[in-house]
Amino acid sequence: HFTLLAFCLRVIKKSNINKPIKPIRTMLSVARLTATRALTKTCPRAAAASVGSRNMVGFADSMKSKERIEEEIYIRQKEHEDYLKRRTDQVDEEAAKARDEAQKAHDDAMHDTIDELFGVLAKTGDKVSDTAVENLALWKLGKN
Repeated sequence: HFTLLAFCLRVIKKSNINKPIKPIRTMLSVARLTATRALTKTCPRAAAASVGSRNMVGFADSMKSKERIEEEIYIRQKEHEDYLKRRTDQVDEEAAKARDEAQKAHDDAMHDTIDELFGVLAKTGDKVSDTAVENLALWKLGKN
């Protein structure tokens, strides 16, 4: 009701350029009377008394400003949450990459050590189980 009434009042006030003033004042009076009657049934008298006054236009502008501010706050909050999510994903990806590189380096060192142990065992002709060779390789790498 408020926005429609305010819009009608603005249109009526702006359209009085080439028209007689008396019908416009009559229409404004009727609009104020109707709005006042409707508001006294649903709203407190203070709100009903302010219909048609300049306070309602200021109130509408104030509400638009508050809505705009709330929208900006909401958008900033969403952007910040998206940034935090992207940052977390990036950190997780970097950690996974570092783990993969460390695991690859460990596997390469283990493979080289096992090859070296099998070479030594082949020269001496000794037979040792695969588990023993892996344990010796871990011992040599210092990772018991």
